[in-house]
Amino acid sequence: MNEFQTGEKPVTRRSFLKKGGKMTFGLMATGLLMGTYSFEAERFWYQINEVHLKVKNLPAAFEGWKIVQFSDIHLGFHYGVEDFQAVVKTINDVNPDIIFFTGDLIEAGNKEPELSIPLLQALKANRGGKWAVVGNHDYSDIFQVVRVLEQSQFQVLLNNHHFIESNHQRLYIAGIDDVMYGRPNIGQAVTGLSDDDCVLFLAHEPDIADESCLHPIGVQFSGHSHGGQVRIPFYGPIIKQKHARKYEDGLYQVGESKMPLYVNRGIGTTNIAIRFFCRPEITVFHLTL
Repeated sequence: MNEFQTGEKPVTRRSFLKKGGKMTFGLMATGLLMGTYSFEAERFWYQINEVHLKVKNLPAAFEGWKIVQFSDIHLGFHYGVEDFQAVVKTINDVNPDIIFFTGDLIEAGNKEPELSIPLLQALKANRGGKWAVVGNHDYSDIFQVVRVLEQSQFQVLLNNHHFIESNHQRLYIAGIDDVMYGRPNIGQAVTGLSDDDCVLFLAHEPDIADESCLHPIGVQFSGHSHGGQVRIPFYGPIIKQKHARKYEDGLYQVGESKMPLYVNRGIGTTNIAIRFFCRPEITVFHLTL
């Protein structure tokens, strides 16, 4: 036997191309399946995250109350009111005491936000009401978005605060205008409040937490990041939104005060209509002392 002969069948050009074709077909099929899953399935596979949230100065009357947060619906970007129906049912099934919406009702360019009114009205939070701030996409039709939210019984916070009272004790809820296109003013939003008050703070963009933690705020609720929408295992998100590059998903402790910040991944999508390893989120908070 020739010293260079191995006994293995030689690879011909035809067999090489055949193997290469199978590999290419396999990769294409995998890509197609992943694309279909990301567009058709995961975008509507809502995840309910339950968080036991310890809040500074929480009055005893509010211990055990449930807050549901949802965010970033982006109506008009491959997501319609018919899709949102499942979210409304899921939230109402939780039977929340308070509902927070943290902005971006519409995708920029959507001129019919009023189509969402019946569903937004259907959301129920009997003890503490429904509260909202606006997001950057809402500024494409800001006056109409605010009108839609108010007609749906949401208290829209624009650099101000109000309170909920139970058993003669108060829980303050504050919120600011959108960071990107509005005129946010945290100081104005918490004017008259002190470090002895319990203040829940809504802000669409999460990275403002580095500033809000310097004010008498007990916890911040934000959205905007979408959690990255596409997350690669062992790497993380590949789509980073401006003002959501430091805080992108889940619970954080911010600043010397260790102010809790929760970043909700949102309901809809923007830029690209897919989610991958980043399911849309509805968050249920159980308030604790």
